[in-house]
Order: sequence, then C-alpha cells, then structure tokens
Amino acid sequence: MLNFSYCSVAHIGLILSLRIVSMETTKKSTFKVLFYLKKNAPKKNGKVTVMCRITVNGNQSAFSAKLDISATNWDLKYGRVLGKSREAQETNSKLDKIRSGIEECYSKILKNEGAVNSTKLKNAFLDMESGEMTFFKFNEQFLSDYEKKVNSGLRVNGTRSKYKTLLRHLRNFVLTKYGYSDVSFNDLTPDFVQDFDYYLRDDQSLTHNTIWLYMIGFTTLCRLAMSRKHLAFNPFSVDISVRFMPVISVKPCQFPV
Repeated sequence: MLNFSYCSVAHIGLILSLRIVSMETTKKSTFKVLFYLKKNAPKKNGKVTVMCRITVNGNQSAFSAKLDISATNWDLKYGRVLGKSREAQETNSKLDKIRSGIEECYSKILKNEGAVNSTKLKNAFLDMESGEMTFFKFNEQFLSDYEKKVNSGLRVNGTRSKYKTLLRHLRNFVLTKYGYSDVSFNDLTPDFVQDFDYYLRDDQSLTHNTIWLYMIGFTTLCRLAMSRKHLAFNPFSVDISVRFMPVISVKPCQFPV
C-alpha cells in the first residue's frame, strides 16, 4: 500500500513536471519576429517596403522596417533578401539588428515586468530606435562634449581616457551580467552599483583603490544625469567617499564634468 502511494505521488509529480516544462516551452514559442513585404503599396520606383511583425501569445503588432527592396529579391521562406550583393548583405544586416533589438527588449520587459504583449514590445523597440535617451547614449554624448573641452584646453586628455575606460567596463558588465547592449536610467539601482562593484572586483580583478576611482567617475555621471532630469535618483545609496573609501592614501583623481 505504501509503495503504491509512493508510486502514485511520484507519477503525479512527473506529470506536473512535464506540464510545467510543456508550459515553459509553449511560453517561449509564442514570441516570434517575422519580416514580410508590403506588396499592396509599392513605391514609384517599383520597390516595396519591408515590414516587421511581432507576435506574442497570438497577438500581433507590425511596423515598417524602413527598408525598400525589389520583391523579386525577397526570400519568402526565410524573410531575407536573396543573393550576396553588397545591397543584400547590408539589408540583411539591418534586419538582423532589428531582430536582435526586439529580442533584447523582450528579455528586458519579461525580466522587469514578468509579462509581455506585442504592443508594449513594439513601442519599447521603437522608442529605443527613435533616439530615446539611454544610459550609454548619455555617456557617449558626454564623452563627445568632453572631447571638445579637451580640444579647447578646458579639460585634460588623461581624465577623458579614464571616462572612456569606465564606459568600457560598464558596457562589458551590462553585456556580461544582463546580456544587454544598453540600459535605461531606470535600470540604475543600488543593486546595479553593487553588482558592478563585484564585477570589477571579482571578474576584472581590479584593486580596491582602482575601483574607488572608477566609482567616483560613475557617481559623477549619475549626478550629471540627475541634473538633466534623466535620472530620478542617485543609485549610490551610500556616499561614495564612505562606501568606496581607498584603503591607503592616494592622490585624489578628479572626474570633472
């Protein structure tokens, strides 16, 4: 009797496990990106627009990929341009970039909100493409402005190099930790700062004092972003001079803006 009960429980557990796996597999398979041609509205030059359709749980949203091609060069099965011409390769590369960007947005929304729909995913991707200010776009603009100050003699090149290295570490961290090429300002939290500290310390094997210098630059960027209304609050929950105090006396490293 005991053996029978144990087998029954084990059997039920197996069924539930299979159902969970089946549900997870189905959940993953409901997200799809498809490229197709808008043949009912050809351009004056005879070309047609490439469209992108996002499907999530059976619901669809579409938008223009802003690419025009000849319909005769389109591979209907794979949703790509046929041939190996330079134009074909460039167009396919742009399509790959769109797909990759949508997949990245999908992962972000699913992780942060737990649920995704096609409209939200489309809007998130289009906002990213339209030039919405993100953390790394902000940093690139900052470096560009800083270089102008260096050229005019207002800042020194050495500090600019430190900011460039900081940005490189941040990019590698975000890609390694989250698999993203960029992050929004809402992603900058105390946990983000702490994880970045662990990354520099454990993955990059940097010394405590070197990490302190990079954190000085990081918090300077955060304060600048706050002053320009991009960042709602400073993710450094503890004063940087206390939290990342150097263990020995070092010459202060300035990170002016």
